[in-house]
Amino acid sequence: MTAEQNEIIPRILRDMNDGVLVVDMHGKIIYINDKGCGMLGVDGSVFGKNYSRVFLENEANEINDGFHQFVLDAIYDKENTHTGEVFHQAKNQELKSFRLISSFLYGEDGIKKIGIVVVFSDITEVAKLNRQRREASTVFSVLMICVCVYLFLWSLLRYLGIEPPGHVMSLMIEGISIIMFIIILKTTSFSIRDIGLKVVNIKKTFVPDIAITVVVSVLLVIGKIGILRIAPGFFPEGAPFWDWSVGTFADVIYPLTVVLQEFLARGVMQENLNRIFAGKYAGLLSIVVSALVFGVLHIAYGLPYMLAASLLLGVMGIFYHKQGNIWGLCIIHYVLGEVATFLRYLI
Repeated sequence: MTAEQNEIIPRILRDMNDGVLVVDMHGKIIYINDKGCGMLGVDGSVFGKNYSRVFLENEANEINDGFHQFVLDAIYDKENTHTGEVFHQAKNQELKSFRLISSFLYGEDGIKKIGIVVVFSDITEVAKLNRQRREASTVFSVLMICVCVYLFLWSLLRYLGIEPPGHVMSLMIEGISIIMFIIILKTTSFSIRDIGLKVVNIKKTFVPDIAITVVVSVLLVIGKIGILRIAPGFFPEGAPFWDWSVGTFADVIYPLTVVLQEFLARGVMQENLNRIFAGKYAGLLSIVVSALVFGVLHIAYGLPYMLAASLLLGVMGIFYHKQGNIWGLCIIHYVLGEVATFLRYLI
């Protein structure tokens, strides 16, 4: 080996982004590069010491058992190399995911095995992304199942000649939403604190949302005035312009329903679709798909309302994409839903 090679090899080991641990066949630590020392929370003083005494006798964190077991298996299994992924948490450091690969270290003759080399990489971010994608797929599957159940129930009722009132269908949506929410919390690491609940900029969040609420409410009122003149039969005959009598128990719990539905539509579905889709248009696709899915849930109110709901949900999806929270959207959803109800657009 040339002098240049003798100089460059230590620098390669020093500057690697991966940790390198070398242990002889008796368990004595021969070498750990600087990166490996940092990842394991040790220093060069461990050179020449027994691996078990350094890491196992004083190890109180059971999370690291997988890492140590991997090293010991690599030492005592003199026939096979090993690969694996484990969790590790060094002292005063965050929990990390490591990708481990072991190989044999041979003597000068290239035949006798004198130790093992373990290369370990920090794949925490990659593992997190993969977990998020898996969970996002689970969330989407659960959502599609719930939507299909709702549509089948609605179709069954129509087949039986039953026309349930709008508030009954609303309660059905709420029930399915709650069931879906519980399933998601039980089957994923998703937390209700993770997505869509934190307000960073109050003005940026509420001012545009309140403005769009006022504008659309005025348009609904003007629209009813125009419809009464052009097609008076569109609304129930004899009903007042603003009809408080159509209020039901569903309106009492509607604020809670709105928060739940917006959380599911934005914080859960749109956010998880954004993780599933890749590329330049991932955000746009997540907005469109979530708007269409939740628009379909309004099928019991008829095609015009379903299309209008999809359009409004798409606009709200854009707001969520920019604002990152659901509270302003809840105002839009609640006010416009109630205005449309008491103006008799829905019943």
